[in-house]
Amino acid sequence: MGLLYLRQSFPQQSWWLYGLCSLLVLGLLLWLRPRYRGQDPASPQVLQSALLGLAAIVLWIALDPWMPRTGARDNTFPFATAFELGMVPGILSIAFRMFGAVVVVPVVEELFWRGFLMRTIIKPEFEEVPLGTFQPLSFYVTTVAFALVHVEFGSATLFGLIAGWWFCRTKSIRAVMILHAAANLGLAVYVLLTRNWFLW
Repeated sequence: MGLLYLRQSFPQQSWWLYGLCSLLVLGLLLWLRPRYRGQDPASPQVLQSALLGLAAIVLWIALDPWMPRTGARDNTFPFATAFELGMVPGILSIAFRMFGAVVVVPVVEELFWRGFLMRTIIKPEFEEVPLGTFQPLSFYVTTVAFALVHVEFGSATLFGLIAGWWFCRTKSIRAVMILHAAANLGLAVYVLLTRNWFLW
């Protein structure tokens, strides 16, 4: 959250700060890896998870015009400052964004939302709760909380329901990370092709 605040405080530098923040968070994940590695024995069902993630993002995009939002969106080209400095900074800024969205964000968010919060609501000693345990209150509170941090509240709610259902079905945090990564990759490709920057 502190790194997010840092990027928002310096919007003109956001193009490289995003990459720096992604690398810092990745370093933190690798440093803490012994804490969470080996706790997910279930199969991540890689292909099924990726296909479900792509299907979920197709729904997000297709239903977007009719879904409720929590704020206004800006379609300004987010990498303009980087491209003003040259082609290399511009391409790097897009690469940073894709790296963060596809590699770092799915791991961090799923460790928090599904791996931590969803289980903590069931029991404060969350590590004693098996991965993918379904309890209605924790499932729906986590889904709504996940949606509230996105402007596209309606689409994010639907995505959260799909991700939560897949987590409960597979009992695998890696499966839902793959789902999330595939969805973010699909969204990134869509945004780059259509220039609907407000979705990014």
